Amino acid sequence: MKKTTSGTKMLLSAAALMWLIQLANLLLNYRLSHFGIVPREVNHLFGIIAAPFLHWSMAHIIANTIPFVILGFLVHQARQLVFVSLFVWLAGGLLVWLFARSAVHAGASGMIMGYFGFLVSHAFFTRSIRSVLVTTAAVLLYGGIVISLFDFRSHISFEGHIFGFIAGVFSAWLVRRR
Repeated sequence: MKKTTSGTKMLLSAAALMWLIQLANLLLNYRLSHFGIVPREVNHLFGIIAAPFLHWSMAHIIANTIPFVILGFLVHQARQLVFVSLFVWLAGGLLVWLFARSAVHAGASGMIMGYFGFLVSHAFFTRSIRSVLVTTAAVLLYGGIVISLFDFRSHISFEGHIFGFIAGVFSAWLVRRR
């Protein structure tokens, strides 16, 4: 029970931090969002850390908060929340920094897609009843987000979605190997 509580606290704390930063960002006319990931710019490496906490609008953070918490909670049910979160955050962000188009990439969508990629892959790799049930819940709730991997509109960081998903899949593979 304690582990569930700590994971839930971690997710809710991260979401609360996103909202506190969003309120500051709103007051600063969204100037903080420019501290996101700018690919191949060494002075924007910090964006890898900052990007999931920065959003471009209230609609953007609202769209990200609930799936972040719910999918993160489902990852926590696999007892891998801390590892998957750190791996997706850093590996996904680094892939965006290395390979994405030149733009400022910000938002928690890469984390959301990483959680989703982990859940689907974890069920495939482990084939346990528990992981299949957790993944079924994720797919029923958020299976439609797969479409965001193919949303190439200029104002959407499809690279963040794709690289987050890839990092999630790879983290599931690493968890299986441990």
